[in-house]
Amino acid sequence: MKRILITLLLVAVSHTLEAQDTKNIKILSFKTKKEVMDFMKKNIAPSLGVKCAYCHNVRDFPSDENKHKEIARQMMIMTQNINKNTLNPLAYEPVTCWTCHRGNIYPPRSKDDKKKGHEH
Repeated sequence: MKRILITLLLVAVSHTLEAQDTKNIKILSFKTKKEVMDFMKKNIAPSLGVKCAYCHNVRDFPSDENKHKEIARQMMIMTQNINKNTLNPLAYEPVTCWTCHRGNIYPPRSKDDKKKGHEH
């Protein structure tokens, strides 16, 4: 019974997210919150080894109060520019956050610099 209730709740939340328009999306081209959440959970969070709260106020996701959110935006712009202006014309595979970060908040800067989440 408990599983059925949890499943129904998850389905209801999923349908609600699908129907909701996005707010304060400046870089990504997604139209629904579900698309944004799926992208963030599958790509951004694992690439940096972080949870949502690292960049977002989880009580107000559209808020820009967390400085990490603007840094992430700038990194996305950088990645998009590299892909569009350099790699696409060369027919190379696109770069992603994973290309540099490899699961670390701060990308390693040398082969000896592999400590997860080190401060710069």
